[in-house]
Amino acid sequence: VAPSYVGFGQEEEEEDNIPTLRDSTLKMELVASGIESPTSMAFLGPNDILVLEKDKGTVQRIVGGEISEKPILDVNVNAEDERGLLGIAVSKNSSTERTYVFLFYTEAEGTEDGGEPIANRLYRYELVDGGLANPTLLLDLPHLPGPAHNGGVVAVGPDNNVYVAVGELTPTNYAEGDYKFLSQNYEDGDEPDGRGGILRITQDGQIVDGKGILGDEHPLDLYYAYGIRNAFGLAFDPVTGKLWDTENGPRWGDELNLVEPGFNSGWAKILGIWTVNEMINEEGSREINKGEISNSVSAGLINFNGKGQYSSPELTWDETIAPTAIAFLHSDKLGMQYENDMFIGTVKDRLLHFKLDEPNRTELILNGTLSDRVADTVEDVESATFAEGLGIVTDVKVGPDGYLYIVTGARSSEGKIYRILPAAVE
Repeated sequence: VAPSYVGFGQEEEEEDNIPTLRDSTLKMELVASGIESPTSMAFLGPNDILVLEKDKGTVQRIVGGEISEKPILDVNVNAEDERGLLGIAVSKNSSTERTYVFLFYTEAEGTEDGGEPIANRLYRYELVDGGLANPTLLLDLPHLPGPAHNGGVVAVGPDNNVYVAVGELTPTNYAEGDYKFLSQNYEDGDEPDGRGGILRITQDGQIVDGKGILGDEHPLDLYYAYGIRNAFGLAFDPVTGKLWDTENGPRWGDELNLVEPGFNSGWAKILGIWTVNEMINEEGSREINKGEISNSVSAGLINFNGKGQYSSPELTWDETIAPTAIAFLHSDKLGMQYENDMFIGTVKDRLLHFKLDEPNRTELILNGTLSDRVADTVEDVESATFAEGLGIVTDVKVGPDGYLYIVTGARSSEGKIYRILPAAVE
């Protein structure tokens, strides 16, 4: 059974989508268009955006709504299915006056895009004279069997360390392959190799504090979290500094998680609140089916000598909505009622909005059909829908101006960036 996550490569954006906001005191305006297969973005400054084009391997710079004549960077990528130029984060060091740009992509052989993949890699570049220079390889990660479930989202935490989510790296059709690892909770699995988790390093590519959370063997020492199938959203709560992620299931089991150090998300034994039934069918393909409501104690999870800890999702979807990017609105520019709230993009046309419990901010405030922390259908998130008609949302960020920015248009030559701001602002 092919994975039903439509992601960045298996569903076209509807051409006639017209974005609408539920709050009439706000408006959505177009910042830029004509971006080809955009994945993620980062800000260099006010009205100065870097955005990635997945298949072309290009980093475009948008200043004042205008796309530069030439890309700021062009790298060779293999863009089959969910491979390509996937993640970006920017860090400005005030003491050295250097601006680092971190990029995660599936590097390809040769000088043309579409060559044979070499590896999934995280590079650090420096912004020099308006270009990206001095590439430094920080992480050299597996790409096989692939080409699905690469993850690739990158974030710089409040601790100034770099976090990157890497998926389980399966064939698109889930064919049988070399996919069993301890980091995916297989008792007979191979040692972790960088897949199936959230990895954390310093900006120089070193192990944080010189020791790992789950163990000091390399590359286990890279893991901040594990048991992850495929993640497209990482964000830090500006109030607590805690990390949250979104994860995609097949036809069921999408997740929103609070990610503590050593977090085990449960894959491939638990997905959402359900056990995972796995088998190899007569065609030799791997089938993933939903089982009963899980009991994490009896699920046989790997805990790396007690250093890993499973916790259930803060919200899960029975019918997939494919959550993508997360952002916390660390600004009152849309009104005090939205300050520090969580916003989540989805493949299925919506931008969602949630408030967190105070003062702990470890849970969402969920009512009605979501009070059990399970969205049984897409319609169950109707009360949490902030905007719709967006098509496939691939990134959500807060700009230096304090407004909310949305990237949409996966697998389209007309990808767009929108900005949400008060209707009264000219």
